[in-house]
Amino acid sequence: MKLNLNIPLSSLSNKELKILQYIHDNENRISTMSIQTFAKEINYSTSTVLRFCRRLGFSGFPELKFFLRRQEEESSKNVTNYSVQSIKKSIITDLEGTTSLMNTEDLFQIAKLLSSNTPVYIHSPAGLTDISVDYLESMLFISGCQNIYKSPAAKMTHHYIQTLDKGNIFIFISSSGKFESTLNLAKEAKLHGMIVISISSIENNDLAEISNYNIRFFSKKTENEGADSTSRFCTFFVLSVFIEFFNEYKKGINHEIIS
Repeated sequence: MKLNLNIPLSSLSNKELKILQYIHDNENRISTMSIQTFAKEINYSTSTVLRFCRRLGFSGFPELKFFLRRQEEESSKNVTNYSVQSIKKSIITDLEGTTSLMNTEDLFQIAKLLSSNTPVYIHSPAGLTDISVDYLESMLFISGCQNIYKSPAAKMTHHYIQTLDKGNIFIFISSSGKFESTLNLAKEAKLHGMIVISISSIENNDLAEISNYNIRFFSKKTENEGADSTSRFCTFFVLSVFIEFFNEYKKGINHEIIS
């Protein structure tokens, strides 16, 4: 509680200090109390409560309640604004960092591969990453890629790796680059001569190291009681940037063919 009143605590009686302590400990409840309920809670008379309110400069108990309610609203507003501003600042910082990581040569090579009509298999590991996978699959289809296959289970991806010819393209998306199941499948694909493309965070991660091509983004991994709550904002950002680059690349190819 922040009572902006220039009254030294030393000038308050023991009874008044006890009332003040009760207000401090229960300010969020007091706004709904009547003066009779408040007096009963602190074991003093309503006249004592009224004298206390006037001692602090209020006209009565209703004005004290109004003051406490306004303080609570201001405090809540400040916390909300701080949280929103922090989130915005974090997103902008991550986007700026991600933009600096975008390597035109890597984007060019990946665009070239996807334009070759070589079959592309996108591993879908379940969880939040599946949303990114669905988005990438849809955007590639819209961009004219026909040989796009989403692999919705580790067993299916493993089967593809074991049975397909060398040179097929496998895409793996991971916010950490260290998810064991995804990492093992990427290693297996690389071992069997597949072209591995990964989309993962800037952190030093094994997935990026073993990939033929990697698009990186900034993302701070977070958890909430064991659940992954890492933002996928930058993941969608790099996917969107790549799709735009890919479409421009295809326009260039078409223009050369027409010319």
